[in-house]
Amino acid sequence: MTTSESTLRRQRALSARRQDSRAASKQPLPSKRPDHDLEHSVGYLLNRAARIIAARFSDDLKSYDINLQAWRLLAALRHEDHQTLSDLASHTGSELSYLSRSVGTLESKGYVRRGESPSDRRNIHLSLTAAGTAIVSELSPRAWQIERMSVKGVSARELDITLRTLRTVYSNLVDNCGDAPVVNRKLTVARRVRRREARDEPSG
Repeated sequence: MTTSESTLRRQRALSARRQDSRAASKQPLPSKRPDHDLEHSVGYLLNRAARIIAARFSDDLKSYDINLQAWRLLAALRHEDHQTLSDLASHTGSELSYLSRSVGTLESKGYVRRGESPSDRRNIHLSLTAAGTAIVSELSPRAWQIERMSVKGVSARELDITLRTLRTVYSNLVDNCGDAPVVNRKLTVARRVRRREARDEPSG
């Protein structure tokens, strides 16, 4: 992916976030929970769906001896090659310490290589090897099949609303964490991604 394409992708993501924020003032839930039925809990339903999607794809990854974290790194590099470790942390929402270990594992398997940036030799960029590109090409159809399976029976309009809703849920929890008693590592990573998006946002 070229620099211009990467910039365009980020601008589109920012545009979607602005649209989502315009609806953030609405509040569909009452001030007090009427019951404790998990089937009406946003957090529970999101977590349940995410866990089963991960479980379905993890079974396919086992034969390749990689886990979901490794797959996300490979997929992120296939989408946009030559990223720094910090770039990958932002794109995948991963903690740098865990990410560094995963990159080391992928490097030892011959899927990822390190290289110096042409503009700054201190800046190390990561890219896929031919083997890394091949494994992404092999697994991508299965990942897409599972994703399509997950939205079977959902209309295009419903899917668009769902995606916008998920982005809004994420934004609400990351951008309004002042009442959090402790800012944990995952929230720290999410806030770092937010700062990066704000930095990349075009002025005017």
